[in-house]
Amino acid sequence: MNKDLYGHIIPLPEEIVEYLESCFGQAQNADSNTEGYNRNQELRDSGEVTYQQLGRMKNWFDNYTGDKTDAPFILNGGDYVRSWVDQTLTTLRSGDSFTKQVKQDYSPEPVDTKLHDEMGWLADMNRPSKEHSTFTQDVKITEHLKRINEIIKKLL
Repeated sequence: MNKDLYGHIIPLPEEIVEYLESCFGQAQNADSNTEGYNRNQELRDSGEVTYQQLGRMKNWFDNYTGDKTDAPFILNGGDYVRSWVDQTLTTLRSGDSFTKQVKQDYSPEPVDTKLHDEMGWLADMNRPSKEHSTFTQDVKITEHLKRINEIIKKLL
């Protein structure tokens, strides 16, 4: 469904990075064994997140049953980051389906070579390149325009 989004890298807004930093400071008794500790550090250091990481974060928030004052919830960014993750995933997924819908609705049908052959001269409504104006024709047109402009100046 969202296979086109896999590997997509989303830059973290500065507000999210700053908020994760403040959350890291709030969880004073946390260490590298605390859930969310490494993720918090990784997100702050890289300043970006992949689509897959967003999915894992959403899954973690959706399945979290502990207290919102626990260190893992705080290290993962709490409700603020949870809201951002939900909004970002919704935007990415709806944007992907919108693009697919537009392509489906407005892309031309593939050209049927048999029909193209049967249409003959009508199949090529664009002028062939050999019929385009040449340099000498352009010069003649420019000269004619200059003469017309001179005549108009004399009349005025």
